Amino acid sequence: MKEVSSTPKWVTDYYKDFRLKERTKCFKTCLKCGETKLISKFSVDKRNLDGRISICKACRSLEGLNYYYHNRVKMLIKNIEYQKNNKRDRSIYFKNYREKHGEQLKENASKWYLENKEAIKRRNLKYYQEHKKACLARRKLWIEKNKEKIKRYNREYKRKHKISKGAIG
Repeated sequence: MKEVSSTPKWVTDYYKDFRLKERTKCFKTCLKCGETKLISKFSVDKRNLDGRISICKACRSLEGLNYYYHNRVKMLIKNIEYQKNNKRDRSIYFKNYREKHGEQLKENASKWYLENKEAIKRRNLKYYQEHKKACLARRKLWIEKNKEKIKRYNREYKRKHKISKGAIG
């Protein structure tokens, strides 16, 4: 009977070599900028031998911005066409998203508001000062349309906040 031999030396050497390469492969050189950077600065691409794209994320980002700058009008037209052609699908998607992530969206909105409160106040005040007549006209129209709502609110407010006669003067 033939004796089973151990693993050939070339296989173990290859395996050791491979392990060494994998351990030391922390850096890669970008083909675009020529800089040697950490491997994490390159996007994943399983088709390449090392599993990463050969252009760093920063250079790819610049390429994208450059493409957008030179093709902005074409891209905006395509975007508008897509929105028109997929209106129903988009509305269904966003409705489902709001249902699933409603609390998170509210939390993010209130957090953003608190962080930008002063800027929002300045912006609103500036708008009001520039469009004072239109704002007052809109307010007057809203009051006319919502007289019953205002009466109900005032009644409820007075009921909740009764002021005793002895408290005054």
